[in-house]
Amino acid sequence: MNLRMQSLISVSRLVPAFATIAATLVAQAPAAHLETALPWSNGAVTNAAMDARIHDGAARYRLYAPVPRYALYDMAYPKDSAEAAAMNGYAILVVTALVQDSTELPLAKVYVSDARGDLGLTLVNSTASRVSPAESDVRATFGQFRWDGIFLFPLSSRTEVADLLADFSAHRQGFRLTHFAGDVPDQLARLKISGAAGATPPDAVVWTMIRREYPDLAARLGPKK
Repeated sequence: MNLRMQSLISVSRLVPAFATIAATLVAQAPAAHLETALPWSNGAVTNAAMDARIHDGAARYRLYAPVPRYALYDMAYPKDSAEAAAMNGYAILVVTALVQDSTELPLAKVYVSDARGDLGLTLVNSTASRVSPAESDVRATFGQFRWDGIFLFPLSSRTEVADLLADFSAHRQGFRLTHFAGDVPDQLARLKISGAAGATPPDAVVWTMIRREYPDLAARLGPKK
């Protein structure tokens, strides 16, 4: 399995590593924004694993409930240089957002912002859902409205000094998911990627990677018809 970076919460301006959680803790201005870094990991990410991160966040930020908005991301790199080439220099990025106010979803935009400007990421597919009443801790802390999106992320952007940002449909733009410091981690260097990402890779290549790295989400979404 390829190494991945996992990201979960944003609630103020801490600099995360390769994984981040993002949440707005209070609705009033100035809103507190926290980012929590997670370590590298191996293997596929199941729905149960992603849900466990959300429950962990709900427990951590319960004292701030109701948290207006919360987002987490997970990025999977190609397994080797051959797959990186087949993916035309892209990784797979999954972003999950939970909100109290349904008008904030879906996310209007997920993008990378660096010295050259903003680069919008290509959405592969997405799904909206509601948190089960049985997950009372999550509903009480983050709200009942959830959205999951799969994006293509250009690997070249990971080597830039840049922010990964999201715009909600209402109330909040420029919500930072994480900050990239311009370093080139070993997990990326081994892929031997050079230059900017190319054209959108073929659906078959993209979904082969998604099914391997996010099997439950892939089964739920599948390719767009």
